[in-house]
This record gives sequence, C-alpha cells and structure tokens, in this order.
Amino acid sequence: MEFLLFCLIFFTAFLVAFKPHKQGMANICLFSCIAMSVLIWLLGTWDMLVPAGNL
Repeated sequence: MEFLLFCLIFFTAFLVAFKPHKQGMANICLFSCIAMSVLIWLLGTWDMLVPAGNL
C-alpha cells in the first residue's frame, strides 16, 4: 500500500513539473494520497484509538 502512495506522489510531482495545465488531476492525486495515508494510519492504530472494552 505504501508503494502505491509513493507512486501517486511521484506521478503528482511529474504532473506538476512537466504538465502544469493538468493541475486539477494533480490535486486529485494529492488529496487521494492524503486520504489513503490517513486510512492506513487509522487501520494501523485502531486498537489504540478504540479499546476493546467489555462486550
């Protein structure tokens, strides 16, 4: 999953550097990368954020 994030970041940097007229697509890639990073963090720390409790 982290490899996919790196690929999206590099693709975003490529769009910004070489195709500035596609800034909208670069913004979408950047925001999806941020959302996926938050999702990965939530999945990794879910037990610390929400304790098991007595069910």
